[in-house]
Amino acid sequence: MRYDDVILRWAKIATVLFTAMAVVADIFGVVISRYIAYCWAEVFDLPRVIGLTVVFYLGTVGGYLVLVPLFMMMHNMSKDKVFDRANTKIMMVITCALLGIAVDCTVGGFIWNGCWILAIVALFMALVVLSIRVVFGKAITMKEEMDLTI
Repeated sequence: MRYDDVILRWAKIATVLFTAMAVVADIFGVVISRYIAYCWAEVFDLPRVIGLTVVFYLGTVGGYLVLVPLFMMMHNMSKDKVFDRANTKIMMVITCALLGIAVDCTVGGFIWNGCWILAIVALFMALVVLSIRVVFGKAITMKEEMDLTI
């Protein structure tokens, strides 16, 4: 077994565990969002509690839109499809999902200041994934050019 296979296997396991955590968060979302509203945000009026609950659930949807494509990309990599256009498309889906999470958290920031930090983290992660996508795209182009010269 190669070293990369071990890393990919553990990354897939971690992705499945994070997805399971998102499912549990969806199941107990109302309780979790009320706890966040009452204890962390110190928000007690019903419209803002409902607003934080909506932001919470939209955030978990964004989480699924990051985790499922990430698992698909790792599955491609385990098949030795690393520098492939399918992976760059998957990275674009992940970037868009992270941007959606950032917008969602920005809206939540008007209710609770802690959401601003989450928005900044999501934007930073989107920047990193987009940068890696550009590197992958350049590597694919270089690979295609090398294949034509041989």
